[in-house]
Amino acid sequence: MSSRPELIAPTVARKRILELDAIRAISCLNLLLFHFTWVYSHKYGFTSPLAYLFPYGKYGVQLFFMLSGFVNVMTLIGKRSTKDFMVARCIRIFPSYWLCILLNVLLFSYLPFFREEVSVGATVANLSTLPRLFGYENMEPVTWTLQVEMLFYTFLILMTAFGGWKNTLRNLMIGTVACLAGCAAIHGFKTTWPESGMGGTFRVVEQLFILRNFPLFVMGMLLNEIRNDRGNKIYNVLGILFAAIVFHAVDVRGHNPAATAVLFGMLAFGAWGKIPPLRWKPLVYISSISYPLYLFHNNIGSCCINQLQNFGIEPHVAIVIASGLMIALGAAATMWFEAPITKFLRTKYKAHKAGQVGPSSSVAAKSEAKV
Repeated sequence: MSSRPELIAPTVARKRILELDAIRAISCLNLLLFHFTWVYSHKYGFTSPLAYLFPYGKYGVQLFFMLSGFVNVMTLIGKRSTKDFMVARCIRIFPSYWLCILLNVLLFSYLPFFREEVSVGATVANLSTLPRLFGYENMEPVTWTLQVEMLFYTFLILMTAFGGWKNTLRNLMIGTVACLAGCAAIHGFKTTWPESGMGGTFRVVEQLFILRNFPLFVMGMLLNEIRNDRGNKIYNVLGILFAAIVFHAVDVRGHNPAATAVLFGMLAFGAWGKIPPLRWKPLVYISSISYPLYLFHNNIGSCCINQLQNFGIEPHVAIVIASGLMIALGAAATMWFEAPITKFLRTKYKAHKAGQVGPSSSVAAKSEAKV
């Protein structure tokens, strides 16, 4: 794997930005509220109507992808090599994700509430984080975003391997135009030959090249360029605007452009540490457990709501209790599973890297340092 020397020395010191942690928490809580009201109502139905359904889950995902574009470029800079970056991402993603899939296999196998059949093929495909590329649905519906994330990491690695960071703005604009052209071509083909039977192939192409979501990552990546004073600031701003326009041009979920502007504004101000209310400790704490909370809340939380209603508990109360239980589950999974296994795997990887260097190389490095 190649390094990226042209990006090793950012002009802004890398430090933890609490506002970005809080934005991650807001994105996660947005999805929890969406799944526990809107999705549950339409998928399973409540015993009595809710006073309000929260239909804005898509904006939590939109915010998360923009944040991911910003943060992952910053992380890649810090790791200095694509190998370190990808290993760190896999250590972060896979252990908790595999636990989530195995828990869902148990839920589908033993709880009639879900009415889902489990096959070996579906399980293996889900364990890869890329089930839709293999023609399977996500066992935990929210994890479709992980497929998008993994493909985005692949893009970052290819950018590094082919020297794409030497002209970041140009290459990101080429990718954004490709998304627009690809979606337009697919739409045109479907409209002209609706009976062609190519729908499945088009879905794979859209997913493999993340055509519908790539512009959101670009917005975050170019914001990172601006924050670290790389490239022409005006051109980067225009690139962000163009990526936002393309996103809405290829969007099939009806995102509101005004909401995109507000969410990006929150990300931008947060990136500069300019939103003190987002440093609120409960939000920062939710961010620290957000990944397990995100993975486990939907199916397990829906099961909890269903059981609570079976016990005669009113839906609003059931949602509050289920939300508390899922936050507790996220905290427990972080403390007793994710944190220790992540620490263990990182330690093993560091030891592996140290072993690859070898004693003679270490001595030589020390001699060079003295000189």
